[in-house]
Amino acid sequence: MQLADNPSILDLSHKVYESLLICYPKDLRGDFGDEMIAVFDEQAWEAYSRRGSPGLLSVWFRVTWEIVTVAFAGRLARRGIPIIAVTATLAFMLWFASYINYVMETACSGCRIN
Repeated sequence: MQLADNPSILDLSHKVYESLLICYPKDLRGDFGDEMIAVFDEQAWEAYSRRGSPGLLSVWFRVTWEIVTVAFAGRLARRGIPIIAVTATLAFMLWFASYINYVMETACSGCRIN
């Protein structure tokens, strides 16, 4: 399938989808970016040739849903691991500080720590 043979709306859709791949994690784009574009172009062309603009719009609805559920979720998951690690570390530090406070209070009940 050659996009040059198709209406300009398909050319525009191709360019927009290609630029939206930045939303996906880098390793996913590197491994599957070309295939993702080829599948999108095929689906867009088929939908447009069968149903016109409404068909193409349905492809874009699926693309939008995938970007929200796969692309953004993949990017957030990569950031989620450091966030979880920092949160766990801070929680441990808070627990440790309260434990030291408890030990100090019980070891020297007559001492006043300010």
